[in-house]
Amino acid sequence: MDTFSLSDIKKKNLSDIYHYIYQNPGCSKQTMANALTISLPTVSQHLATLLNENLIEKSGQLMSTVGRRAIAYQIIPTARISVGIEILARNVYVTALNLYGKKEAKEKYKLNFSPDQVYFGELQRIVKEFLQKYKYNEDQILGIGLGMQGLASPDGSQMTYGKILDCTGLSIHMFSDYFSVPCKFIHDAECASTSELWENPEIKDAIYLSLGQHLGGAIIINGELQNGLTGKSGTFEHMTLIPDGIDCYCGKRGCAECYCSGNYLIGTDMELDEFFARKEQGDLVCQKRWEDYLQYLSILINNLHMVIESAVILGGNITSYFTEGDIYAIRGNVSKRSTFQDDVSYIIQGKCRNDAVSIGAALPFIKDFLKEIAMQN
Repeated sequence: MDTFSLSDIKKKNLSDIYHYIYQNPGCSKQTMANALTISLPTVSQHLATLLNENLIEKSGQLMSTVGRRAIAYQIIPTARISVGIEILARNVYVTALNLYGKKEAKEKYKLNFSPDQVYFGELQRIVKEFLQKYKYNEDQILGIGLGMQGLASPDGSQMTYGKILDCTGLSIHMFSDYFSVPCKFIHDAECASTSELWENPEIKDAIYLSLGQHLGGAIIINGELQNGLTGKSGTFEHMTLIPDGIDCYCGKRGCAECYCSGNYLIGTDMELDEFFARKEQGDLVCQKRWEDYLQYLSILINNLHMVIESAVILGGNITSYFTEGDIYAIRGNVSKRSTFQDDVSYIIQGKCRNDAVSIGAALPFIKDFLKEIAMQN
């Protein structure tokens, strides 16, 4: 039988009160006491602690027809900030999230990637500039996540596979030594799926496809990402879609990456915005390429659904360009290929389509803070 010390109980009570306020902004002391079955003096004691540490604030008084009006409390969303960075070959996106996981600030910087100290020295300068611009103190920052196009070690300290950016073996110390806050690498597809789970907490089992310049994915079971024994689960981009097909950056041929990524659409001569603008203007080459893309994507979706029968969530930047007709076409293509007469409504668009990687790179630090809030007192 588990036993709890007085200190443990105090920590649990403080955590419960903070989380109740977090989920019920504008609540009163009496409401907290009733909901949590904690005495009013205990609630008052922990409210004083949270107020003293500037984690919560008074937010006016509640309406009442009798007696004194009760004081309402809410958390201070910006009491702590988490920073997420999406690192691409030519650009860097830096995003700051508050404790509710909402964007407080975002900036785009031009920076050509190179796995060396010169690049990370410039990235450090950019992040410092970002924090100064938005007046964030470093002791306010929970952590900095770097969303990378590649696989990271479980603790985020090293890139274990990074063919796209040629960053295999890269250490987080190249960046983190300049900061006093936790920093870690995170696979960009994991970032995107984390963003989706935050926006869709009701998701339990799903296959997530991140459709961006590169293809990525994740397997979600019981609301948790399944990384596998060595972190390679969900790397659908390297499933063979067309035997002996187009050369993939991984060194193989015919990978789904070659047909279901943004690079298939744009080649080397345009950006995604330009591609979709041309398609809408009637460019026949772009329209045909888009039709082929949807066909290839449908094959991948059908194959994945045959392995794991769950929802298939389409996320990433490309989905922001999807029309209702595109979703209808994908579902129709999948239905034609399916061995079974499945209801293809299991194919859905994700809620987090823009900035999913930088948001997802920041979210783990917020989740950790919310779990550990009691341990900090």
